[in-house]
Amino acid sequence: MSSGNVLVLIVLLGALTALSAAADVPLSRVVMFTSGVGYFEREGSVQGNTSVELSFRTNQINDILKSMVLQDLGGGAIAPVTYAPQDPLERTLSSFAVDISDNPSVVKVWDRLRGTRVKLDAESTVEGVVFGSEEQEKSVGDNILKFQVLNVLTDAGLVAVPLWQVRTLTLLDPAIDSDLRKALQAIDQARDTDKRPVTITFRGDGNRNVAIGYLLETPVWKTSYRLVSDKEGLFLQGWAIVENTSDDDWENVTLSLVSGRPVSFIQDLYRPLYVKRPVVAPSVAAAAAPRIWEGDMEADEMAPAEDTVEGLAKAAPAPSVAMGAGMAAPAAPRRERRAMDLATTGAQSIAEGGKVGTLFQYAINQPVSVPRQRSAMIPIINGRVEGEKVSVYNAQVDPKYPMNGIKLKNTTGLHLMGGPITVFDSDVYGGDALIEDIVPGDDRLLTYAVDLAVEVDPRGKYTPDTFISAKIVNGVMTMQYKRQSTLTYVAKNNGEEPRRLLVEHPVRDDWKLVTPETPEERTRSAYRFAIALEPGKTAELPVVEESVRAEIVALANQDSDNIGLIIGRTTLSEQMKAALQRIVELRAELAQVAAKRQEAETQVEEITQEQDRIRQNMRELDRQSELYRKYVDKLTEQETQLEKLSEELRALRAEEQDKEKALADYVAGLNIEG
Repeated sequence: MSSGNVLVLIVLLGALTALSAAADVPLSRVVMFTSGVGYFEREGSVQGNTSVELSFRTNQINDILKSMVLQDLGGGAIAPVTYAPQDPLERTLSSFAVDISDNPSVVKVWDRLRGTRVKLDAESTVEGVVFGSEEQEKSVGDNILKFQVLNVLTDAGLVAVPLWQVRTLTLLDPAIDSDLRKALQAIDQARDTDKRPVTITFRGDGNRNVAIGYLLETPVWKTSYRLVSDKEGLFLQGWAIVENTSDDDWENVTLSLVSGRPVSFIQDLYRPLYVKRPVVAPSVAAAAAPRIWEGDMEADEMAPAEDTVEGLAKAAPAPSVAMGAGMAAPAAPRRERRAMDLATTGAQSIAEGGKVGTLFQYAINQPVSVPRQRSAMIPIINGRVEGEKVSVYNAQVDPKYPMNGIKLKNTTGLHLMGGPITVFDSDVYGGDALIEDIVPGDDRLLTYAVDLAVEVDPRGKYTPDTFISAKIVNGVMTMQYKRQSTLTYVAKNNGEEPRRLLVEHPVRDDWKLVTPETPEERTRSAYRFAIALEPGKTAELPVVEESVRAEIVALANQDSDNIGLIIGRTTLSEQMKAALQRIVELRAELAQVAAKRQEAETQVEEITQEQDRIRQNMRELDRQSELYRKYVDKLTEQETQLEKLSEELRALRAEEQDKEKALADYVAGLNIEG
C-alpha cells in the first residue's frame, strides 16, 4: 500500500471514530434566543477513558471556545479540550522538521533532509544518509544534458543517484517521516475550511453520564399569530417559527424558546495571536525569596442557575410523549360556509410559558424533531383573549378614513413576542397587522384594514394671542401671551353598524390639552379620544389646546416709542404703567439735554469753520487796511463766544451723564409683578 493510501486510510478511520463517539453523546436539548444564538446540550454515557470528537464549522469555533460547558456526572475528570488551531498555514508548516511551506521541489526537500537516513529504489537499492544534491552535465552526441543528482553517503562511500532514476524514496527516521506526513495532513485540513474537529476527553472508571453544552449562532426564532374575531369574542393562536441550520438532526430534543435580548457577541478566540517581543540579553539576579500570599476575603457569589445559559436550558421540562399536534385535517367539502373554530379544530398549543430570570421562555412540552437544514412551525398559544373592535383615525396615516382595528389585551398569561397577525373577521380574512412585544396584562392597538364606512374631517381654528401677565426684574421685562388652537374632528358613520372611533391627536411640545380634559389614552406621541358613532349619524370632537409664549424686552435698550407701544398693546397694572411712563419721562429729559448739547456742539463747529475762513482771507490783506482790522474784531468776538460755549458744553455733558445714570439706575432697580 502506498504512503498516500495509508494517509487516506488514517483520515477515514479518524472520521469514523469521531462519528462513533459523537453518537454516544447525542443532541438532547436546544434553547433558542431572540438575540441570534442557541444553546445546544448533548447528553449520553461514556465508558472509562473516552474521547468524543465533535465537528464544527470554522466560523463556529469562536462561540465554542467562549461558551462550552462540560460535565462528567459520574465523578470522572475532564481532560483539556483539544482542537486544530487556526494558525496561518505557512507558520504551521514551518514548525515541522521538514519545512514544505514554500511548495519546494524534490531536490529542495532532499537538501532539507541532509543527515537523515533514507532508502532509494533506483537501478539498485541505495541506503544511507542524505548528503545533498548537485547539478551535473553529460555529453550525449553533440548535446550537453544537465540533470540533478541526489548524493547519498553509504557504508561503501558517497553514491550519486540521478534523480530521473529514482522510483521511490523512503525515510528511515520514523520521527521525520511522521513530521512530514503531519505537514501534508495540515495542508489537507487547510483545504477544508468548513469543518474543524474538537476533541473532548472524559477520564474515569465505569459507565458514566456526561453532558456537553455550547452556544452557536442561530437564526432568530420568530412568531406569527392568527386572531379570529367572532360572536364569542377574540381567539388568538400563536406559532413559533424555528430553523435548524445546524449540521445535526434534531431528533426528539427538548426545545425551549426564550424571548428577550441578552447581550451576545463574537470574539476572535480561535486564531492564535502573537506579540512581537524585544530581544533582551540575559541578566543574573539574586534568587527571589518565597512569599505566602493572603487569600481573598470577599467570596464570589454564584449566579442562580435559572439566570445562566445552562439554567435556561435545564428549566425546560423533560420530554414526555412524541410530538403529534398539528393542524386538523380539513373537513369534507360542503356547500355551506363553516365557521373558523380554532379553539376546537385548530392546532393546540404544546408550549408552557414562564419567566426564567429576567427573560421569558416557551418550553415545548413534547419532544421535537427537525431535520438539519429544515424549519418548523410550532404552536405555542391557543386561547381566548380580551379585546374590542374599534376604528382608529390618524390624519398622518389617512386624512379621510380611519382603520379597522382591535384593542387587544394580553390575557394569555404569556409574553407575546412581536410579529405579524393575520386577522379573521369571523371566518373571513380581514387583513394583516403587526404588534410589538406585549407583556402579560398589557394591551395594544392593532389595525388591519381601511374602514371605508367612516369618514373624518378635521377642521382647525386658531385664535389671536391674548396677554396673560408681565413682570419686570432687574430692568428686563417679560410678557406672557396665550395662544389657543382648536381642531374639531367631524366624523360620520355611513355604515349599518355602530362604531367606536378612536381619534389619535398628536402630542405637541409646549401645548397643553384643555378640552377634553383627559384623553382615553396617551401614547408617547399621541392622545387618543373616543367617539361613539351611530349608523348614519355624525359626531364632533373638539380638541382645544393652549400654548404660552414669552416676550422678553431689555428696557434699557428700548426707545420711548417702543415703550409706548408696550403700554398701548397690553393690559398692565397701574404700577407697571407708571414705571414704564417714568422711563419715558427720563428718556425725554435725557433727550432734551442731549439736544442742547448737540446744538452747542454745532455752534462751536460753525464758529470754528468761520474763523478758518477769516484767517485765510487775512493772509491776503494789508494789516493797516480797514477790512483787516474788521476781521480782527470779528475773531475777538468769536473767541469770547467760544469760551461761553465751551463752559456750556461742559455743563451739558455732565448733566447728560447724570441723566443717563439716573435712567440706568431706575431701570435696573425695577422689580414689578403684574
